[in-house]
Formats: sequence, structure tokens, C-alpha cells
Amino acid sequence: MKRTWFRGRTGRFIMMVSVLVLITAGMFALAYVFMAYDPDGHLTRRWLHNSRWALFAWRLLMYAGIAGVWLIKVRPQLLRRWPEVRARLPRTELLGVLFILATECVAWTGTA
Repeated sequence: MKRTWFRGRTGRFIMMVSVLVLITAGMFALAYVFMAYDPDGHLTRRWLHNSRWALFAWRLLMYAGIAGVWLIKVRPQLLRRWPEVRARLPRTELLGVLFILATECVAWTGTA
């Protein structure tokens, strides 16, 4: 017997929703563990403060990885498929960089 409800668009939708539900349940479980271990949040805040440079280096690696994939793989395919966006693309990339800088400024304002 074939399961036809896992094929095509319906199957992708069912898989996407089930993965999102599992991820959400995992996040709630992690939050429960943190709240049970550290209800007032002082230990977590101290850990975040003590490891801020390592977390900053990790975020820089993530930004570099995303930029590398964008420049090597995604951007050339995008320009090949839609050449008319060539004029607007640098402005969009600048907005992405400004968003990253703004989030980093917000992340570092409370650490001083």
C-alpha cells in the first residue's frame, strides 16, 4: 500500500510542520531545564557574560560562512536567473550588513 499523503506538496507541508513542532518542543524542554536549574537567571547571565568573546567569535564564523555561501553559490545563481536585479542587489546586501551590525551593537550594549 502506497502512502500518497507523503508525496508532493502535502508531504512537504506535513514534514515541515512536524519538524517545526519538534524544534519548538525541544526549545521548550531546554527552557524548562534552564528554569529548573537557574530560576532567577543569575548563573545563565554570568555564563553569557564570561563567554561573550567566544560567542562573538562563533557569530563571526557564522557570518563568514553565510557570506561565503552567498558570494560563491547563491549570488551567481540569482544573477544568472534574474539579471534585472543586478542594480538592486548591492543595496539589499548593504541592508543585510547593516542589520548584522545593528544586532551586534544591541548585543554588546549591555555587556560593558
